[in-house]
Amino acid sequence: MSTSLEITLDAYVDAALALHFPGLPAEVAARVKAQFARVAQLAGPVLAYPVDINDEPATVYRA
Repeated sequence: MSTSLEITLDAYVDAALALHFPGLPAEVAARVKAQFARVAQLAGPVLAYPVDINDEPATVYRA
């Protein structure tokens, strides 16, 4: 069974690929979907980290 995140990612990738690469082969589209799933998996813990109004932004370093 697919989770709501998987369904949302599939719908997003399908729409983006239809808009930008309408002739993309299905096997390539499947690889794109797999990459989006990996990115979502990596981003999950970062996005789940609690941040409140008193947290300071990170310092910006410029060379």
